[in-house]
Amino acid sequence: MSPDDLTLLPFSAVYGMDDSKRAILCSVVNPRIRTVLIRGGAGSAKTVLSRAAGALTGKKVVNIPLNVTEEQLFGGMDIDATIREGRPVVQKGILSRADGNILYVDDVNLLDSRVLASLMDCVLSGRVVLEREGVSGEYSCDTTLIATMNPQDSDISSHLLDRFDLCAYSSFPEDVDERREILKRNMDHQHDPKGFMELFADDEEKVRTDVDTAKKILPLVTMSDELMGVAVELTSRVAADGFRGDIAMVNTAMTLAALNGRDEVMRKDVEEAAMICLAHRRNYSPEPPPQPPEPPEPPEPPEDDDRDDDDRDDNNDDNNDDMMDQPPPQSDNQDDREEPPEPPDQDFQDMLDEMMFEIGEQFRVIDYLDDGRRVVRRTSSRKGRRAMVESSDTTGRYARSRQVDDRPRDIAFDATIRAAAPYQKSRDKGDLSISIKSQDIRQKVRERRSGCTILFLVDASGSLGVRKRMSAVKGAVLSMLRDSYVKRDRIGMMAFRRDSAELILPPTRSVEYSYRKLEELPTGGKTPLGEALITVNEFMTSYSRSHQGEMCYIVLITDGRANVPISAGVDANEEARKLAADMAIPQVGWIVVDASSGFVRFDNAERLAMELGGTYFRLEDLNADRLAESVRAAIR
Repeated sequence: MSPDDLTLLPFSAVYGMDDSKRAILCSVVNPRIRTVLIRGGAGSAKTVLSRAAGALTGKKVVNIPLNVTEEQLFGGMDIDATIREGRPVVQKGILSRADGNILYVDDVNLLDSRVLASLMDCVLSGRVVLEREGVSGEYSCDTTLIATMNPQDSDISSHLLDRFDLCAYSSFPEDVDERREILKRNMDHQHDPKGFMELFADDEEKVRTDVDTAKKILPLVTMSDELMGVAVELTSRVAADGFRGDIAMVNTAMTLAALNGRDEVMRKDVEEAAMICLAHRRNYSPEPPPQPPEPPEPPEPPEDDDRDDDDRDDNNDDNNDDMMDQPPPQSDNQDDREEPPEPPDQDFQDMLDEMMFEIGEQFRVIDYLDDGRRVVRRTSSRKGRRAMVESSDTTGRYARSRQVDDRPRDIAFDATIRAAAPYQKSRDKGDLSISIKSQDIRQKVRERRSGCTILFLVDASGSLGVRKRMSAVKGAVLSMLRDSYVKRDRIGMMAFRRDSAELILPPTRSVEYSYRKLEELPTGGKTPLGEALITVNEFMTSYSRSHQGEMCYIVLITDGRANVPISAGVDANEEARKLAADMAIPQVGWIVVDASSGFVRFDNAERLAMELGGTYFRLEDLNADRLAESVRAAIR
């Protein structure tokens, strides 16, 4: 046993984490399962468990650092050999060492998304095809990728998450005895690593035996058509895109059966597979709002062709006589006088203006700004943790190189030498080791994470206050404010009610000041949605022009039911939708959060989002924990 092995906890000694262990064992047994993601908070033993898989299988764990370049990872030009031979020579990258071993990435969500997409292609295909900077090559990469991430830091786009065959969630144990046991094992391992390894030697050997047995049983495992139908139904229930979820479900269920020593899949195997195959593939698409029930159609009069016209006339006369005996119906005006009188509009509005609501429940927010696209913009905006941008100065990670258009600013010497290397035999170098021409010079392209500006446009009208909805709205806004603070965004707030919109908080990074403004936000009055759109358009147009290259978002939180038109005599909702359709603010995206409640929902906010070209959410959809619970409930 090497000294390095003593620093790692045995796979069987890691307490709990059943789903994560199950996912790793499935990837070890079944070669068709190539990618595993473990998500959890900091310090939840994700890395410990992932590295323990190497000792369990006897394979080497090849680590990919976060600052890795494409050339280091995939390969590139062998400069020494190229200069000697006068032709491009391929040099393999880190992935060549992962062939036949386990590939590990810690904090995969912080890895460049373009590099991650290419990495997934290589792992899933089992080969690396290299076409870059004048070199062409190909080599085998038969490996299993195990990645970890902390979703509280940042998340991965949905299309990259879908490419992970399995995804397990690692959570902290809440039971005191469980936490005590974890602490005890950690202290025992630190005090006597060798003795600790011997203590779990039998458990570790049993896991190895189960894995070897499962590998032999797996080719014999069968799965009935009925259970395949169950897998398809579960995948459809979470609205997963494509067929990766179905394929992963079948492969995982068969592997779990083999790990349990069976050659036939049972229903519990499918249910266990669903927990690690579908949770990260849930594609939430809000259902259309339920429509009020239609009134029943009046019954058709019975057809009686035998009756003659005289009978019909007699019946009409009888009906008229009956109506004469009844008291005359009361007029509509008389009905109105009998109803309880409504308070005057002005008194009712004054009452609403005095209403103040406490901030409701706060929660962990989903990445509501992620639209699945990756656009790298060149910007000089401040650093943050939200989006990847191309740096306009010399700060940031050296991501790639490009040819110089004018005067070089940040020379990429490695790329410059690679560009010049194939031509050294034909160039007059004199006393120099290498001759570089102006056409060889390459410049570094640096990327870094940057924050953005988010302006919350909050509907503070009486339509939300009357239904006690404002408390929940405030809780959601504060949750998003805190999420923006963690990601180093600049946040502002504008509220609209009565007949105008007011900027109550200019863009700032102070979450405490935002909290006070939100807590003091009054509710009441009518809904001047059109005026709010005009006001926010003027403010954000000016703001975006003074912050070139910085991505800005407007988060509109409303039920979308306008009732104060700008022009007299027009429908306020139609006017607001027309203003939204004509609105185009440079480098500004729209997020519309539907704050309406109740069984009967109107589609005002959703139609407004369509006109703005923005993303639509319901208020409840922003709660990441609630979505996770609904996924678990759907697949059980």
